Amino acid sequence: MLSVSIITNCRRVVFFGMFFLIFSKVSAQENSPYSRYGLGDLLPSQNIVNRGMGGVVAAYGDVQAINFVNPASYSRLKVTTFDVGIDYTNHTLKSINPINKFSSAYLIPSYLQIGIPLSSPSSKNGHWGMNIGLRPLTRINYKLDKTTRLPGIDSVAYLYQGNGGSYQAYLGTGFGNNHISLGFNVGYLFGSKNYSTKVLFLNDTILYYKSTSADSTSFGGLFANAGFQYQAKLNKTTWLKLGAYGQMKNTLNAKRDIVRETFDSDPSTGGDITVDSVYASRGQNGKIIYPASYGFGFSVEKEDQWSFGADYAIANWSDYRYYGSKDEVKDNWQLRLGGQFIPNIKSKSYWSIVSYRIGFYTGPDYIQLNEKLNQYAFTFGAGFPIRKFGAYSLYNNQFTIINTAVEVGSRGNKNSQVKESFFKISIGFTLSDRWFIKPKYN
Repeated sequence: MLSVSIITNCRRVVFFGMFFLIFSKVSAQENSPYSRYGLGDLLPSQNIVNRGMGGVVAAYGDVQAINFVNPASYSRLKVTTFDVGIDYTNHTLKSINPINKFSSAYLIPSYLQIGIPLSSPSSKNGHWGMNIGLRPLTRINYKLDKTTRLPGIDSVAYLYQGNGGSYQAYLGTGFGNNHISLGFNVGYLFGSKNYSTKVLFLNDTILYYKSTSADSTSFGGLFANAGFQYQAKLNKTTWLKLGAYGQMKNTLNAKRDIVRETFDSDPSTGGDITVDSVYASRGQNGKIIYPASYGFGFSVEKEDQWSFGADYAIANWSDYRYYGSKDEVKDNWQLRLGGQFIPNIKSKSYWSIVSYRIGFYTGPDYIQLNEKLNQYAFTFGAGFPIRKFGAYSLYNNQFTIINTAVEVGSRGNKNSQVKESFFKISIGFTLSDRWFIKPKYN
């Protein structure tokens, strides 16, 4: 029989999962015109621990941090860990023609996951762990307007709007020995794309009905990714670690509604009233091709003191298709560098046991309009233990860490029609308790 503790904690997971999806939909107020293309703006795929180090993940594995990009790392888990993250992002857009500047800010959840060791913490040979998680993958959110003059008409205003995004819900496992680990995630990728264009004729003498064109698509499908890690000792306390990971190309089932209609404004409510439906097609079945991606890297680590590493990742976005159509997306790559330092894990000084992190990443964005949108960011962060993590807390399953990461970067260059700079603050809460352990009574 399941213990009351297990049932209670499972209820917590369901509650947080529902809150995660609701919060991610209502909290975002960003305005990113680039999110019009593909499946929207790509969100960071790494744990907040790794983001502080430039996003280095291929070879990273730890007993109390969940690296869901490379599932081979799950084999290193030693305690049951509940991990949740949130992101605050500030965007500043600058356009060349016309010269303009716009800023927006938003707060969204970053991920929700539970890592569970399946082998004994004292095991010296076999290692086995699993992870259950939910995270946003992409976001679509923009609202743009443009006014121009047409012959015979005073002015015409265009309003472009879009919202939506995609998510991954997944279950993964990793297993191996002291040197080699393998792992994989399987799950469900789902989301929506909602676009609309309104045309408003501004004329004092002739009445023209306003028009709207809307395209709403929901999609979903299975996905799988896998990873590999290898580690070897360079000396008594220093390790060389290698890692690689990849995700297969996925075909997602989609259903689309297309509406073309004219409308007018209701003077009493201020809302829109449909005048005539010019064209409507609902429930169109189709496919969305989500591309394959892979990465590899290395790290050098001195136990409980420092580590540094590098990753190189590639995504085949030229394979992306939406109902058979291409989009303004291309293959892209990213180079990531970073590391962390702990002054003295055995010190009684609090600031000596904090993990300090720094990193950098660069590479072209997958969205390419006429030219590459180069992007880069500098990162730094820290891990603040609330309960000191070490030999005395590891095996009683009791620790709490607050991880932080800051990213400062840009997308585009001085010749881009729209250049975007961003400032992101991420906070992760890593909590561990006696979850999934049946209480014993004397």
